[in-house]
Amino acid sequence: MKEKVGQLKEWAGKLSRRTIVLIIAGAAALIIGAVAIAFALNNRPYEVLFSGLGEEEFRQITDKLVEDGINFRYEGNTTILVRSDIVDRTKASLVQEGYPKNGFTYDTFKDNAGMMTTDSDKATYKIYELQDRIGATIRLFDGVEDAKVTIALGEKSSYVLSDSTKPTASVVVVMENGGSPSEEQVMGIQRLVAKSIPEMELEDVAVLDGNGNDVSMEAEGSATSTGSDNEELARVIEDQVISSIMKVLGPTYGQENVAITARAQLNMESLVRESITYNTPEKIDEQDKTGIVDEEETYREQAGLDEGAGGVAGTETNADTPEYNTDGNTDNTRAYSEKIVRDYLVNQIKEQGQVPAGVLDDLTVSVVINGQGFGTLREEQLRSLIGNAAGIAAADQATKITVVSAPFNTGQEETPQDETSTGFLAILDTIPPWVLIVGAALILLLIVVIVVLVIRGRKRKKELEEEEEALLEEEEAEGEEKPVLDLNQELQEIQNDRGMELKRSIREFAEQNAEISAQLLRSWLNGGDGDGE
Repeated sequence: MKEKVGQLKEWAGKLSRRTIVLIIAGAAALIIGAVAIAFALNNRPYEVLFSGLGEEEFRQITDKLVEDGINFRYEGNTTILVRSDIVDRTKASLVQEGYPKNGFTYDTFKDNAGMMTTDSDKATYKIYELQDRIGATIRLFDGVEDAKVTIALGEKSSYVLSDSTKPTASVVVVMENGGSPSEEQVMGIQRLVAKSIPEMELEDVAVLDGNGNDVSMEAEGSATSTGSDNEELARVIEDQVISSIMKVLGPTYGQENVAITARAQLNMESLVRESITYNTPEKIDEQDKTGIVDEEETYREQAGLDEGAGGVAGTETNADTPEYNTDGNTDNTRAYSEKIVRDYLVNQIKEQGQVPAGVLDDLTVSVVINGQGFGTLREEQLRSLIGNAAGIAAADQATKITVVSAPFNTGQEETPQDETSTGFLAILDTIPPWVLIVGAALILLLIVVIVVLVIRGRKRKKELEEEEEALLEEEEAEGEEKPVLDLNQELQEIQNDRGMELKRSIREFAEQNAEISAQLLRSWLNGGDGDGE
């Protein structure tokens, strides 16, 4: 440790006064910047998130905020405050998760009006502000394009014979896709509005979609309208159809080269059907229509004119000897009718069933293939494959299935950039403030170190240049006396080199040509002797 301190002192002692001033200024700027950032982060305006909370729910909400990494403040054990720039987003997220079950989402009963404002005006202004703030919160829900809130406060009666009026509210939610909000979103909207007004219940809040359908939910969670159910069931069927078709076409064309859309129409009416089947007993033959008599009704009718026995006046008609009167003709008439109604008992089977809502009435499919054709498949074969996968009858495939081949346009560059920038901002927003402060301090310190190193490098370079210039001047001063000596020395070296080279050549010649060398020596010697004589 002492060695490091000593090295640091030695390094600091080598620095110039200007460098030390720059380091001190950079450190001061770093500290001031960190303090300013911390002050700005800790003094952001906070607004009320929830008020009037119970102790248990207060703890649950604060734990949730800590889990999500959201900074918050609290007043007592009933009110929670968060930064004003995230209060709406945080409130929307918590409301969809079922918070709060008690208390109010807005502190709407603060007296912010002037001294000359009447109580009625104050109440009206509060309602207007509350409607706007709730609408702004609902617009933060996923897929919501616009939301309009209308609140009607109840009136308390001071008379015994007059009943008080409960507060009510209505919300119109327009979705981006033109459909209806989900059940979770509807429950969140109703809870948000109900908890904003005292004595308001969930069933007192009506929620309508952009098409005018009532999608309100009861307190138990059952829908009062089938509008959202229709959309949800249709979406599920459409997704299943698209998945089935993609399983067939994906291996052939590739999933990235196939675009599929499906449109399902459901019948949400519930039907009750009743059928009765009659079975007659066994017959003797085809003419036998008898059975077990359950009820029989007989009606007989008789009418006519009929005279008694008689003869000519004065004759004993009751004598032992019969007498027949043949004088004249007698006109006797008689009518008889009979009607029998019989009810026979027969066997019967009575069946009763209920057809639930959500029956598929119509289904259409559109498929686009990337390219100029359908490859090895013909259009009829492709349509048949799609129809079988979607469950469309062969007779309806020509009218309910559309198949097109066209090149896909993939030249989209701006959207990824926007998504990247949006994702970066979202990630940056989740980083704690102290991490940003430490990062900024490290970056500033790195900049100061780089500046110091650059200054030292320039100074060192300048010193080296000065030393080189001094050496050059000394060499120039000494160089005037050396040229003559150097020239003689070079000539001597050249001569020595030539002599040595000549000797080496003679030696090599003598070694390679020994006989010639011997003759030359002999001739030199003989010539010397002859000259002496």
